[in-house]
Amino acid sequence: MSQSDNSLRLVLVIDDDQTAHLWARRYLSTAGFTLISALNGYEGIEAFKQHSPDIVLVDIDMPGINGFATCAAIRALPSGKNTPLLMVTGTEDAERVASSYVAGATDFVVKPVNWKVLIHRLHYMVKASSVLRQLEKSETRLSKAQHMARLGHWEWYFVDDIKMYWSDEVFAIFQLDKESFVPDEASFLALMYAEDKACVQESFDEIIKNKTVVTIEHRIMTGKGEQRFVEQQIEMIENLNHQLIGLTGTIQDITERKEHENKIKRLAYYDEITGLPNRTFFLELLSSTLKLAKRNDRSFAVLFLDLDDFKGVNDSYGHYIGDLLLKEISRRLSDGLRSSDVAARHFHQCHNAEIARLGGDEFTVLLNELTYPEDAAIVAEHIQEWIAEPVYLENLQIYTGSSIGIAIYPQDGENSETLLRNADIAMYHAKKVGKGHFQFFHDSMNIKAQKRRKMENYMYQAVANNELRLHYQPIVGAKSGQLIGAEALMRWESPQLGFLPPNDFISLAEDNGLIIKFGEWAIREVCRQHKRWQQQGLGHLTIAVNLSGLQFNQVGFVPMVEAILAEYNLMSPSFLIFELTESVIMADTEKMFNKLWQLKSMGIKLSVDDFGTGYSSLSYLKSFPLDSLKIDRSFIKELPDNDDDAAIVNAILALASTLNLSTVAEGVETNQQREFLENSTCNSIQGYLFSKPMPVDEFYAYWQANTPSTL
Repeated sequence: MSQSDNSLRLVLVIDDDQTAHLWARRYLSTAGFTLISALNGYEGIEAFKQHSPDIVLVDIDMPGINGFATCAAIRALPSGKNTPLLMVTGTEDAERVASSYVAGATDFVVKPVNWKVLIHRLHYMVKASSVLRQLEKSETRLSKAQHMARLGHWEWYFVDDIKMYWSDEVFAIFQLDKESFVPDEASFLALMYAEDKACVQESFDEIIKNKTVVTIEHRIMTGKGEQRFVEQQIEMIENLNHQLIGLTGTIQDITERKEHENKIKRLAYYDEITGLPNRTFFLELLSSTLKLAKRNDRSFAVLFLDLDDFKGVNDSYGHYIGDLLLKEISRRLSDGLRSSDVAARHFHQCHNAEIARLGGDEFTVLLNELTYPEDAAIVAEHIQEWIAEPVYLENLQIYTGSSIGIAIYPQDGENSETLLRNADIAMYHAKKVGKGHFQFFHDSMNIKAQKRRKMENYMYQAVANNELRLHYQPIVGAKSGQLIGAEALMRWESPQLGFLPPNDFISLAEDNGLIIKFGEWAIREVCRQHKRWQQQGLGHLTIAVNLSGLQFNQVGFVPMVEAILAEYNLMSPSFLIFELTESVIMADTEKMFNKLWQLKSMGIKLSVDDFGTGYSSLSYLKSFPLDSLKIDRSFIKELPDNDDDAAIVNAILALASTLNLSTVAEGVETNQQREFLENSTCNSIQGYLFSKPMPVDEFYAYWQANTPSTL
């Protein structure tokens, strides 16, 4: 197979879990990769020798030869030196991560895998591997040039008579006296900068273990107490029998080069007054953000910010005060966008809000990975609040404000120039409205943002005003067709906004934290309704409740559940099923383990919702006290015609059966899907084929119509 075709990259997946290969094929084959599968380390090594893949994914936990040994064996192969190799681990255990790198791994990935992010990393690593091969050729030529230039050279022999030799240039670099200082291993490592010492030691270990040449840059502390940057190239010394007897290296002081590089970088990419990224940096960042957004089908916002009356400050107090004002505004923007209130609510990670000064009093803010585009309006309001606070400079009290224009990708532009221009245009429209305003480039976004802010205001009163409702979707036995339970799904009946399905408000509730109060109301309402159903003869039905990660991770979650059960005198709540996604369960294994067992000991059943949508770590299925798996609707949708989906569903069912877990298939809409599941080991099913979610009165009527004893 030709490797010149960039669209066909070979990925070798080494994993003893059949389902891992199915999921890998499902996601990677559509991203331009061709897969080779191996079920153990021995098969994987042979497959690597035969096919020379572009990248390798290796599971750590495999029978026979584990992932660490497999990785090391591949690295020892002639063609395995520079191939990107990712270790797949179920936890971010520090020892496992360290062992992965010692074994020669390029990187590691934690289950469950975010496939969109992983696909991007795979493409990047394949490109980086090609670049690395080119760099190695350059490094060989550089090594010869350094030798001819009589750079510092050292040798360290550690067999028989252990000793270390330094050239005169090494003593000069470390600012040590050749006559009085005797070099050895301990003194050599002691001269390494404290924070870099572990990196240097790891490089030594890598050379000895993998018989390779390593080039590293790090800091040293000289004999005179100066911090310097050096570059070292280190390799093995072998005897005639090719046995390792020591290490040798060249060392060069690169402090001035580093200083020049940093100075050039700051001049090229950073604003001299505020220290923020400048226009050049911002445009490069915007360009890379556009590429990622296109690839991952993401939305983001560009905010164009202009200070109100900044010219008046310069004219009245001079440019010195004007510069001080710019510094203070920059500090407020940086501190504000790093705060948990804004960054965590709207961007998930604070580095997704990037600030730059374009020049004068113009700033830009890049808001990446917005859940909703109109969230940019909330950030704009915060920015205007921070800037509107009085500024105290040189015994002066200065008031200023800001006008902000907002452009959203992709509807307001699909390239950097268009987005920035449209954000600028929107800013001028904001100035026309009056000082201290913001405007979207499109009026429709202004209307949508206002509607969302209204929704948030009304939302705070939803529980107190008894506006939330629960609708119940039937769950039936896969083979019997009899009603065995229901899933409780939230609705909001707002007097101002009308009847709202969950897609219209749940994400906003998660953003502003109200999902905690909504979730508590739902659990209480389910318990109250179950008490009522007991009186009506429906006490045997289970009720499933979806739990938000934010809600479940609250410290007081378990005591809150205990209090509600006691409130309704439900001493054996076996009817209650809590559904959690894989990502929530895997977020903090130890804390999650304890919390799940507390709920289990109370009699509550636990289910994994949307199972199969991530790169699942099967270890939690064994250790956590789970009762059931809910097969995600994406695998049910094309049954029985899609062979891959059928294989995945059967694999999940087989896994659940082995672990004694019951299964629920959601999203069943056709008789063909139902027949497939009836003929499998699936326990129960739900979907529009039976009924949409319905109010409690309609659910009771549905039960009466579908219960033989009532006919």
